[in-house]
Amino acid sequence: MRIIIMTLVSLIISCSSLMASPEIVLNIPEYKLRLMDGTLVVKEYEVAVGTHEDQTPIGKFAVTFKEVNPTWIPTSKVADKTPVPPGPKNPLGRRWIEFAPAYGIHGTHKLWTVEYPISRGCVRMYNPDVEELFELVTIGTPVRIVYETISFVEKNDGLYVRIFPDIYKNDTTSQRKYLAKLAPFKKDYLMLKEPVWPVNVAFAKVYELKIGVHAPPR
Repeated sequence: MRIIIMTLVSLIISCSSLMASPEIVLNIPEYKLRLMDGTLVVKEYEVAVGTHEDQTPIGKFAVTFKEVNPTWIPTSKVADKTPVPPGPKNPLGRRWIEFAPAYGIHGTHKLWTVEYPISRGCVRMYNPDVEELFELVTIGTPVRIVYETISFVEKNDGLYVRIFPDIYKNDTTSQRKYLAKLAPFKKDYLMLKEPVWPVNVAFAKVYELKIGVHAPPR
């Protein structure tokens, strides 16, 4: 068992040291956090994000602080101001990765909340996932948080569109925006169909549709 654990630790350290330009990228409506190395997806994790009232901030940030087994200090919006020490009832779980004042990526003691817009703005992860991410990033690692409700996925059998819920009501899902994002793919695919607009996606769901097949060689 000890050999297995040491091997896993060695693999994580090796992965971290081999990345040329690591970056944390979070797409809020997708509930997905990715550790990127340039254009390569190194790791992908499910997360929980902020509610419509307490939104996760969008923009470019960087890891500024890391802590193992953090103590949770209740915010001004919590009536009970008693700090919660490390342990099974700590809302931050076992790791804290801060990327902006009062905002961080952390674990959780409420596993059912992952993949929902339910936090006060922080990014929640399953504890084993955030422990792994913790070892792969360092102070200064860039953090980019975006809000994209439309994305395209190239699969072996063709091109698919994925539409995520507009949880912050930012009006980011429309036919006009769909066509603008689709334009770069048209030279490589024959279009079959497109979504029936408007597309409304439930807050914990994703809409996926095959819209094209590979164009024959010219």
